Amino acid sequence: MDVEGAYTLQATPEEVWKCLMDQQILRQALPEVEHLEALGENRYAIRLAVRHAPLRGSYEGLVTISDQEYPHCYRITVEGESRHGPVRGEGWVRLLRREHNTIVSYQGVLNVGRAGLLPAPMLRGTTKMLIQQFFLGLADQLRAMRPPEIAEASEGTAQPDQVSAQRQERAWLPETIRASESGLPAGGRTLLHSLVRRLHLGGGDPQAEERWVQAIRRTAMLAVLLLLVWVGTRLPRRLLA
Repeated sequence: MDVEGAYTLQATPEEVWKCLMDQQILRQALPEVEHLEALGENRYAIRLAVRHAPLRGSYEGLVTISDQEYPHCYRITVEGESRHGPVRGEGWVRLLRREHNTIVSYQGVLNVGRAGLLPAPMLRGTTKMLIQQFFLGLADQLRAMRPPEIAEASEGTAQPDQVSAQRQERAWLPETIRASESGLPAGGRTLLHSLVRRLHLGGGDPQAEERWVQAIRRTAMLAVLLLLVWVGTRLPRRLLA
């Protein structure tokens, strides 16, 4: 599975790089991490407990950082095991300065378990969500490191599509961005998706909203089927009468 994306953080590339290489900060920012231990220079043992389907379960493995070019890019390699099977991944993380902010982009390949056992759209959506949670946590750590007056000034100039600690910010994102983050195509949103969002059935979580949409569709199909069966049982009686 190809994995790629980009996030904007309100910090310099040097500050972001320092956080990405700090074991304590990573432990705080990584979602659902149970254990993180440095085994040597740029090599970590990690254990995660993922609670989101279809990746639900425990994951253990090694993360290696290599080919570093401070503070611009580095290569990351993941090897591990899970209840779904082996986990293998590798890719590049790049930091690009944009005025006083940093655009962090990532691109790589991630394979979990044996091919075909996990539904690709849900796998991609859950992976996106976990990565986003990581960047939200990283933004929290960066904000905590900055003096209060600087943090307040940067908050006043924040753009809607920048990652920040404010979870409500997702509601400001354009529809195409929210769709891509949830693993759906930009044009894949339907009237039912809009209805679910207006009723706040998913609490703003794209994955939860998609589950509500699928549940409503299944219920509607069942209702139509029952209606057809009811009509089929009544129609002959009326004809005979």
